[in-house]
Amino acid sequence: MSGSQLEQAISALINLFHKHSGPDDTIEKEALLQLLKENFPNFLSACEKKGRHYLSNIFEKKDKNKDQKIDFSEFLSLLADIASDYHNHSHGAELCSGGNQ
Repeated sequence: MSGSQLEQAISALINLFHKHSGPDDTIEKEALLQLLKENFPNFLSACEKKGRHYLSNIFEKKDKNKDQKIDFSEFLSLLADIASDYHNHSHGAELCSGGNQ
């Protein structure tokens, strides 16, 4: 898809979601954890170094409707938390220091 840099970034997020989601357009726990491990190794490593086990309860926190699946809006909420942490990092904060994890 051609388009602006932001349009391409959104398309990439949608493609990433679809790569890991099932036919019902949701992501199950194991697939979400794999997606995070593959795409955020530096973030997760920073969390582990601080003794924060980010992956241990992120699924339960983001599964707002408690259906044991992550839909696209729940996925975006998770990415927003991580993006906020990276934004804080751009201003000098350490990775995995945000309050949303």
